[in-house]
Amino acid sequence: MPLRRLHTRLLLAVIIPLVVVSAMLFPIFNVHMEMRLDNLRAKADDVLKIGQEALTHDLSESITYTLAIAETPGIRQYLAVQSLPSLSDQQYALSDISQLSHFLNTLISHYPRSTKLSVIDNQGREVLRAPSDVETGSRIAGNNHSNTDYFKEAAKLLPRELYISPPGRNLQYELFDRDQAPTVNVATPIFAATGERLGVVLLSLNWHYLTHTLQQAMLLEQNANTILIDGQGRWLLNVAFPELGATAFGDNFATLAPQYWHVMQQHSEGFASINNHLLRFQTEDIRTHRNRSLAGTIFSENIYSPWKIGVMLPLPTWRTLIEEELTVLWFLLMSYGFAVACGIFWAFSSQRQRILRKAAQRHALEVSDLYENAPCGYHSLDQAGRVVNMNRTELAWLGYSTKEAIGLIDYREFITPETRDQFEQAFQNVKDNQIGSAECSLLTRNGEQRHVMIQASAYYRNGQFVHTRATVFDLTERKQLEEKLRAQAMTDPLTGVFNRRYLQAQATIEMSRARRQNHPIALIAIDIDHFKRINDEYGHDAGDEVLKNFTQIVSDLLRQEDLLCRVGGEEFAVLLPNTAIEQAQQVAERIRISIEQAPTTVEYEGTQQALKVTASLGVTPIHVREKSLKPALKRADIGLYKAKENGRNQVILHTL
Repeated sequence: MPLRRLHTRLLLAVIIPLVVVSAMLFPIFNVHMEMRLDNLRAKADDVLKIGQEALTHDLSESITYTLAIAETPGIRQYLAVQSLPSLSDQQYALSDISQLSHFLNTLISHYPRSTKLSVIDNQGREVLRAPSDVETGSRIAGNNHSNTDYFKEAAKLLPRELYISPPGRNLQYELFDRDQAPTVNVATPIFAATGERLGVVLLSLNWHYLTHTLQQAMLLEQNANTILIDGQGRWLLNVAFPELGATAFGDNFATLAPQYWHVMQQHSEGFASINNHLLRFQTEDIRTHRNRSLAGTIFSENIYSPWKIGVMLPLPTWRTLIEEELTVLWFLLMSYGFAVACGIFWAFSSQRQRILRKAAQRHALEVSDLYENAPCGYHSLDQAGRVVNMNRTELAWLGYSTKEAIGLIDYREFITPETRDQFEQAFQNVKDNQIGSAECSLLTRNGEQRHVMIQASAYYRNGQFVHTRATVFDLTERKQLEEKLRAQAMTDPLTGVFNRRYLQAQATIEMSRARRQNHPIALIAIDIDHFKRINDEYGHDAGDEVLKNFTQIVSDLLRQEDLLCRVGGEEFAVLLPNTAIEQAQQVAERIRISIEQAPTTVEYEGTQQALKVTASLGVTPIHVREKSLKPALKRADIGLYKAKENGRNQVILHTL
């Protein structure tokens, strides 16, 4: 048995060093992996920035180029002559036209990113083109651009404003070096010095040339793959996306690669790890980027803008990391010998240490679990009242996490203003090394209140205050029960309106306010006519329906500040603050008419029957000299009884 135990310990002496060395190796690998990821992110940032600079530089230069051409005096003069009403007025020498055409051809020949330059008059007719031998696309019939998007949009713009068409929109392609290439049309209006609109300059850019420049710039990293899509998810490059194979310009990238499109659509810029690759992307909007100092507003199709530009680099793997760090790995493996020697010593002493450690851990977990999951709250506050510790129970009450509360929040922020004085007094007592307790209301994260009792004492070390130790008991259910009982004591359970007790309490408040503000106040007493007969003939359920229907009708006729109360079986009272007696009579009359005109439907012997109900009402003012509601109730009842005696279903005013 001892030999077997020794063998077990020796086996552990080998296994444990393996585990320890592996545990040492793992964080090293993690550190190297994180460093590689950081370097990869930095590299992706650099590559993306270079590509973005290449794209926006060419587009920005083209915009400046177009604006400069639009403000060329020779072109302005030529367009001004073209707009003259008769041929006799069009004095423009052929040599000047030839010179101007030669000038434009020279410009466009030294500008390889463009396919053509066109000068268009106000009617959409093309009056100049460079190169002069380039063919116009099939969409431009008879060299007339009037139906194109770029002409229509540019014709509405102000000086130095531009319109940029989406790449390849409506199959706009040009022949370029015998190949068809998608174009981006940059158009801006031409104005005379006097402010007269003369026409439009159109510069068609070879989109493949622009994106080729972008891709060449991003080849700083040989493993980089470029992504460029528009706002609709169309692929804007003339090379395939590696993940999809044969991807062509204009293909629906959003459908072909939804996981990439979803990430790039959800955020304006950022990183994402997809299919063992790191994707770095950002939004590029040529309408707002770097051109405001050169041009006015730049317009384009909103549904195709802004673009998304991105770079994709392969993520480092554990295999490549191990292969490149082989020297470090061998050094660590050589450490196993020393670790195993130490493990032999550990084998003889570990058992006892393990038993003691497990016992200590178990005890610590039990204490921690008891503290964290107690049925009451526990917290500790420093000298300033900041939370230094709080168990899960109280955190759950308040709706905060440990990271959000510990060391960051002053506990006073949880106390409602109405109960903060009680807390401050109790907290001061604790800091004075006395027992402190307070009944407070805590404001939770979602705006609810919890009524609690806090009992606390101070923890001192070497005679110095360290923190408080407080126990928090939840009184919310008790407070809610008290509020429910109070509401039940003040409310009629059948009709839901307030009862006589609440009427008297509220009347005292309103009468006091009326005396201070010198406002009139009135009272209406109401009794349902022949209510006993309804109960006797149709049953008490029918009587209950009559009462509920009655209170609903009366409530709908009253203001928000008016108070309807049930003071007896079928007797009600209405308190009317800030109401003269004449107005009170009118209110009473409206109530009487509404009750008379609204029969109550009840079920009697299996059929629905409509009961016509009337009411008698007594109205009286509440005099300023009166201290309670009792005299006014008596006067209103007298008016009510007179209404009964006079035949019911009427309103009687009684003021004395």
